[in-house]
Amino acid sequence: NDKISPITVAAAMARLSRRGDDMRITLLDEFLGKTGKDDDLLKRVITAYGDDSVQQLVGQHVVVEGASNLLTKKLEWGRLASYLEQSTRYIYFDQKDADGNYKYYVPPHFKPAIKKYYIKQMNQLFDRYSKLVHQLTEYVRATSSVPKREQDGPWMAATRAQACDAIRPVLPVATKSTVGIFASGQALESLIMHLLSDELPEARATGQKLLDESRQVLSTFLERADKPDRGGAWQAYRSETARALSSITKEYLPSTYPNLDVTSPLSLVNYTPKNELDIVPHILYEHADRSLNEIEAEVDGWAYDKKVKVLETFIGTRLNRRQRPGRALEQIHYSWDILCDYGIFRDLQRHRMVDDLAWQQLTPRYGYEVPDLVEQAGLTEEFEECFNVSLDLYSKLQAAGYNLEAQYATLLGHKLRWKVTFNAREAYQMIELRSAPQGHPGYRKIAQLMYEKIKEVHPIIAEGMKFVNQDEDPELSRLAAERYTAYKLGQK
Repeated sequence: NDKISPITVAAAMARLSRRGDDMRITLLDEFLGKTGKDDDLLKRVITAYGDDSVQQLVGQHVVVEGASNLLTKKLEWGRLASYLEQSTRYIYFDQKDADGNYKYYVPPHFKPAIKKYYIKQMNQLFDRYSKLVHQLTEYVRATSSVPKREQDGPWMAATRAQACDAIRPVLPVATKSTVGIFASGQALESLIMHLLSDELPEARATGQKLLDESRQVLSTFLERADKPDRGGAWQAYRSETARALSSITKEYLPSTYPNLDVTSPLSLVNYTPKNELDIVPHILYEHADRSLNEIEAEVDGWAYDKKVKVLETFIGTRLNRRQRPGRALEQIHYSWDILCDYGIFRDLQRHRMVDDLAWQQLTPRYGYEVPDLVEQAGLTEEFEECFNVSLDLYSKLQAAGYNLEAQYATLLGHKLRWKVTFNAREAYQMIELRSAPQGHPGYRKIAQLMYEKIKEVHPIIAEGMKFVNQDEDPELSRLAAERYTAYKLGQK
């Protein structure tokens, strides 16, 4: 029945835990035609009994507009929600709003003199970006190997994306974006409490706005979010712990100039188990009739070839990247320490089915790279000047005491250090997807390096990754992807 509200359905499903009736009988008996009954029940279940699982029965769409690219990563931190964000690959950030401002965030609490200088430098960065992105688009199209007769709509989109990919590094982290979120009541409450306890003023202000707006729809589910003894206590715990850890880190690990002699942008710092064949008992478990200990004892005495046959059979014959082996692969974990530009991090952070994801504060200290395409087009000097402007603004903000807010002055091309752990099944999904030829060249390189590192320690697992792409031409592959999209739209 499309007239039954999601709140009513959640309340009825919660009531089912205490009744033995059919769902329809519960709805008719306790809810339909009884306005307010579902709210009263939910208050009893959620508030009085603290049944968090009921919060998972209702979802909510929310849209956060005007979020800086510093805030977007905080919004997208949680695993158990869905997110969609504006892409920097297909949108030129060269347009001004009705007030004559580019699309960048200005912290409202800045002192007047700092705010004036911040706006001046941001405008200069966006002016330079606008000039560069159009110049590079013209260069890409003028030097394209695609025949004139084939320079159609998909070609225009592909060449635009290619230019945006290369110039994206000069966009400031202050660049605004819109993030769409779909979350359960529980995931939304968690997001709000994380934002309210964050050090960044923009995050706290957004958390309060999300709470105020969401309460108009899911008031009962968010009743505890800012209660002093519930959400308030949790926020205090998180913020106080973060402050204490920051203080003790400065004492025990004083800041030094970073080591820039980095031969690889990532290192595989740990992996378990050391022998990939150790997962064989876990592969066999659901098909056997013995305990895990018994299977392990039996398999331990098998010959190498016998174990390999089980693992290869488990991986099977994959016909596309969506056909991934089963959950026994989740026994294997890889831990990475990565140094890459913030734009690449933004793309890879979208894989949230991971463990131990953490990133350090943005800084210009780790430097940046000039894309080959920018050098080929003769735009290196203008490109590098953007980083000089950024460094000047970053230094001014730090000198004024705005250490956190100085991150807004960094650019998407500045390198960031971060770490992540994920299992082998997630590795199949991430590496095969992010090495696809139509992807951004920056994260393609990271995915390909991950594959090579895994191949060194777990060759059979790596051999199963049939759809890791190593070397397609980026221009032609992106064009193929655009044309395929146009074809699919034409079939509808």
